[in-house]
Formats: sequence, C-alpha cells, structure tokens
Amino acid sequence: MADYYQLLGVSRDADADTLKRAYRRLARQYHPDVNKQPGAEDRFKEIGRAYEVLGDPQARARYDQFGEAGVSGAAGGGMPDMGDMGGFADLFETFFSGFGGAAGPGAARQQRGPRQGDDLRFDLNISFRDAVFGGEKEIQIRHLETCGTCKGSGAKAGSGPVTCSTCGGAGQVRRATRTPFGTFTQVAPCPACEGTGQVIADPCPDCGGQGVQQVRKKLRVNIPAGVDSGTRLRVSGEGNAGQRGAAAGDLYVVLFVQADPKLKRDGITI
Repeated sequence: MADYYQLLGVSRDADADTLKRAYRRLARQYHPDVNKQPGAEDRFKEIGRAYEVLGDPQARARYDQFGEAGVSGAAGGGMPDMGDMGGFADLFETFFSGFGGAAGPGAARQQRGPRQGDDLRFDLNISFRDAVFGGEKEIQIRHLETCGTCKGSGAKAGSGPVTCSTCGGAGQVRRATRTPFGTFTQVAPCPACEGTGQVIADPCPDCGGQGVQQVRKKLRVNIPAGVDSGTRLRVSGEGNAGQRGAAAGDLYVVLFVQADPKLKRDGITI
C-alpha cells in the first residue's frame, strides 16, 4: 500500500482537522455509490485504512516510527512487544451491512436526527459615547446558510440521497480490536456517511453536496445604553445553518469599549 500521508494528500505534520477534511473529501470522491470508475472501491478502502491509522494518535506514532509493520499487528510473529506496540495490535473490521451491538439502534438515530447549527461570535469595537448612550452599528459576518438550490438536501434537483453501501444504511460500523487479552468490539458512526446512513450520489452543483453555503451578510446591531467591555449581545438565528431541518445557531456580538481621551466612566457616573 502507498504511504498513508500520500494517500490522503497531506504532509507528515498535518494536524487532526487537516486529516479529517482530507479524508472526508476523498471518501466522497471515491465512495462506490458515487464513483463507478474501476478501482474506485479499492481506493476508497485504502483511504479508509489510512485515516483509521493516522486519525488515531497512538497508531499514527507507531506508523511514523515503524511504517506499515507498526500497525499490521503481526510484525515478526508472536506476541507484539508491549513497549513498541503499546500492548495492542489494532485490526479494524468494517461490516458492510446492518447489525445490532452494544450501542443499539438509538445511537444511529441520534446521528441521523436534526442537528442545530453552530453559534458564532463576532467581536465589535465601539466608542465610549456609544457605550454610554447606545446606538446602532452595521456589521458584516460570514456564516453558513441553507443552500437555496437544493433546500439543504445536498442532492441535485430530481435526485436524492441513497443508502450508504458501507454500513447498509445503519449509520454505524463495528471495529474489532485484537489485544493480548482478547478481541474487543466497538460501535462507531460510519465514516463514509458520517452516521446518517445515506450518501449523496448526485450532489448539488451549487453547494457540492453539503446542503449549506458560506455567505457574507450585513446586519444592524442595536447597542443598548450603559454597556461595558465584555457585554454579549445575542442575535437569534444568525449563526450557522442547521442540518436536516434543525434551527440555525445564534450570533453573539461581544462588545469592546474604546477609551475616550477626555471622558471616563465610573459605574453610571461620567
């Protein structure tokens, strides 16, 4: 197998967020439900294996030191050395159909349900006069809004999501980890569909299948009289858009009062 970092197209010092973004982009590109080209499914599995290793700090450290032999689980035969291998030989098994398990069906439903949008923060410098007497300020923010073309579905007009072939629509996969003390099974959200049980086979051309778009927006914020530095003003619904029909997050404007060369305030006294 090729170098895991090269498979994901990242540098060897890439952080966790960079690895995750690279994996998600490539997983969507080579997912067998989306890409019908010969070799796409094999590439999809290689990408998944690369992220399984590099996304785990301990496994990544072993891979950086020993290469593939450090994470294959059977280097040299016999019991792996506890110092070098951390006491574990990790073998990940993905089952391509639905299953039960300790997590039960409730965990899959939790992943599939509506997800409220993230709250956002905007820092705003205001004058001493505005802090004392109040006023109105125009700000410009960048946030995620529901795609107007696909209405948040992520699918091209006339199409829709299809069942994920990696998890069979369960939204979960099962990992089997073999240790010197036996084999342990862990249920986790499916990395291909991110726990939704569905993938977009024909993505919306405007949002690339994300269902949201980043846009710039101007807002007018009312500043009440008598505010101090650190005051937070909540603007309802102006955070990032929610997913699968959930509400958007809120915008919190944090005020910072600039000093006045002539005036000073002590409580309510100027």
